[in-house]
Amino acid sequence: GALEKQVKRMMADPKASSLVTSFAMKWLNIADLDAVKPDPMLFPEFSDQLRRDFSTEAGEFLRSILLEDRSVVDLLNADYTFLNERLARHYGVPGVVGNQFRKVTLTDKERWGLLGKGAVLLRTSHGDRTSPVLRGVWVLDKLMGTPPSPPPPNVATNLDQKAGEVPKTLRARLEQHRQRPVCMQFHGVIDPTGLPLENFDAIGRWRTTDSRANNARIDASTVLPNGTAIDGPLELRNQLASHPAMFAQALTEKLMMYALNRELEYFDMPQVRAVVRAAAKDNYKFSSIVLGIVNTEAFRKQGPSPNATARAAE
Repeated sequence: GALEKQVKRMMADPKASSLVTSFAMKWLNIADLDAVKPDPMLFPEFSDQLRRDFSTEAGEFLRSILLEDRSVVDLLNADYTFLNERLARHYGVPGVVGNQFRKVTLTDKERWGLLGKGAVLLRTSHGDRTSPVLRGVWVLDKLMGTPPSPPPPNVATNLDQKAGEVPKTLRARLEQHRQRPVCMQFHGVIDPTGLPLENFDAIGRWRTTDSRANNARIDASTVLPNGTAIDGPLELRNQLASHPAMFAQALTEKLMMYALNRELEYFDMPQVRAVVRAAAKDNYKFSSIVLGIVNTEAFRKQGPSPNATARAAE
């Protein structure tokens, strides 16, 4: 109908790119990559240019899916990305020469989708190490739409290596920390969701051993909260992509909040689920989610802001 034409027209407009910058980058918490400062002693290869490359790659990738109206599930498992020579070398992708970014098909499946992107992997790390906890929280919140409750106050959450101890892998330090019952209920859901990404270091490089724990082998195997045993980022991604409605709903909730400019209430949820069900018939194309939101009662019945009313009265 007419509304559908409007939505298609809006999304073709250059202004629609604000959906990537103002919505998607912020939703995924990768708008502020400066928040993580990799330790130059540990990561001499890291630079501000590389950080900018991470950002450019993420933006181009999001734009190619959201604004070219692909299925939002492609955000999880698209087999291509955008690279220049510096970023390609960082990822170990051969054959990319020069400073300009171009679309590259990735033969290496570990890099597919959001989970293989430097921006995500850096943003969910600390300056001196990876963080399965931050990564697990990110996957649960952004990709599964089930943000965990924050840890209880006064719990020691520092997993740094203790001086004089034999260096242990992060996984071993985590296991020690979560033996406490109060920690277990928090970590029991989060860690299994973040540990599969341990094959990526704090600046998003692929690794099979931990150079800071006497080259111990990285163990990225885990049992997800739903009972599925998986190993590594590829199996994590396949697990997530096999529940497309879950991911589509996580995205729809955040896009609806962006559209309404408020938190969602319990009474909004049936509308969110209806949008997701309708989008399923269209392979979860981004435009079908946008159209669904524009059609909701919540969106159409928004009162004008008090300022607009005041201005009209002048």
